[in-house]
Amino acid sequence: MQRKVIGIIGGIAPPSTIDYYQRIITGFQEKDSTRHYPSILINSIDMTRMLDLVTKKEYDTLVDYLSGEIQKLKNGGADFAVLASNTPHIVFEQLKKKSSIPLISIVEMTVKYAKTLGCKKLGLFGTKSTMQGGFYQAGFSKESIEIVTPPFESQNYIHDKYMNEFVKGIFLEETKKAFIDIVHQMIQQSNIEGLILGGTELPFILEEKDFKKFSLLNTTEIHVESILKYAMAI
Repeated sequence: MQRKVIGIIGGIAPPSTIDYYQRIITGFQEKDSTRHYPSILINSIDMTRMLDLVTKKEYDTLVDYLSGEIQKLKNGGADFAVLASNTPHIVFEQLKKKSSIPLISIVEMTVKYAKTLGCKKLGLFGTKSTMQGGFYQAGFSKESIEIVTPPFESQNYIHDKYMNEFVKGIFLEETKKAFIDIVHQMIQQSNIEGLILGGTELPFILEEKDFKKFSLLNTTEIHVESILKYAMAI
């Protein structure tokens, strides 16, 4: 059976792109019950350039940059594309309008998944741009689900660890303990029912087993499931 060619905008950051690649292959073979492999094109882009544009809020330039990189995937034969990162979803709606091939949003898929859990209030971890960008809040508000972000100082800490450790493939136990403490504070102060891992490197440091009766929404896992459904038309 002919499957769609998957296009990935990756390298933002490399560890999560590797995770996407491995998850897609494993999931494909499990669902297809064969030894066949999916057709995947990966365009590993310049993360520093992307983050500079996000930090400077040069969103029009960011859309132009990403749409150009998506066009490269289409030229290579991709039938649709995904951004293997939460942060660039800050311009997803604009990008979708400009893209030459369909795009699958990590935010939209996470909203759908959260609905199945029946959650009404969720915490959000990610880069500053993700926590403060408003795109998760906008997506979840449509389903009357409240998004709670950590206190400002905790956001600074999370962002610092993200950019100086996680994107470099560094995952320290002391950082993990500090993140768990922040989550517990949010549970006590805001009564969050779960936490959105709004950074595709976060599943490498926070796991479901770190908490009791608390949902972790692994956005990479959720995104990959939707990628497979679209690619396999199941």
